Amino acid sequence: MVGCGGVSAMHFDGYQVHPERIRIAAACDPRPERREWAQQTYGVEQVYASLEEMIDGSEWTAAVLCTPTNVRQDMVRTLAAAGKHILVEKPLSDTFTEASLIVDVCADAGVHLAVNQNFRDHYAFDIARRLISDGRVGEVHGVVHTNLMFRQDRGWRTQIQRHAMSVMGVHWFDGFRHMLGREAAWVWCRTSSSPEVDCAGETDAFTQLLFDHIPVSYVQSFSSRLRRTDTVVLGQLGTLEFGYDTVSLRDKDGSTEWENPYAGRGKPESTYLSLNRLLDALDDGGEPSNSGKDNLRTIALLDAAYESARAGDPVTLTGGLPT
Repeated sequence: MVGCGGVSAMHFDGYQVHPERIRIAAACDPRPERREWAQQTYGVEQVYASLEEMIDGSEWTAAVLCTPTNVRQDMVRTLAAAGKHILVEKPLSDTFTEASLIVDVCADAGVHLAVNQNFRDHYAFDIARRLISDGRVGEVHGVVHTNLMFRQDRGWRTQIQRHAMSVMGVHWFDGFRHMLGREAAWVWCRTSSSPEVDCAGETDAFTQLLFDHIPVSYVQSFSSRLRRTDTVVLGQLGTLEFGYDTVSLRDKDGSTEWENPYAGRGKPESTYLSLNRLLDALDDGGEPSNSGKDNLRTIALLDAAYESARAGDPVTLTGGLPT
């Protein structure tokens, strides 16, 4: 475990219930109180003040990288040079250019790189994907997604220029891709920042996307006094409505509902699934579905939304990548 900040608890919680698959060999963090926390809370025997010390002092196969994005590229270079496979917290990087460099570094070193896009499972995107693939809604005519909350972050996140979409939009952009099985061709976005939230970046974003011919409307707010998160998929034969917990399909026969086992307390398990996809790839020699290469298209969407907001014009993509 590289970095023992707040997000690492989700990883520790998910991994420790799978001793048949994972052994947490070591952890590193420059803060002694976080190293002590990892030892006392999760029984991690070997802890180190730096990544270099951990590489030299212990034996392990894969690293889970939970550091802030501004130091991620250097950490990946060090891990790849040591031949370690990597699961990176999202976003993979702050920009598409940096993300591409990270993917290239790992490819050149011959190590696998995956991204913890656990909302494919934690949010009900994967259930919706299966229903769409099975033809239960027919041709998809459009998607409306809303994520409203009042959120005041602390620490390093409040200091970076990319905020609300970087924190949550990276989940939703990836989820749209996963659910629809398509790549975006066009993005339009407008952002704003509320004085009610202490941060350097945007608090609100209104984004329109085209996945081939399918329009997606996405609203993000960290300043809303109304709390709401839901997704509606309008189809030729039926309508899906879902959030974290359940998926409802309404069609001519009535309404059917499915529960998402990875919502709520299942969030650590959704994180384990992300790591396990990397481990499966190591076992069979394939590439994980959440690979860094795949995730470039998620980061490209994030980049395109910010560029559209900056320039005031739509941004076009080819195969989900910058034109």
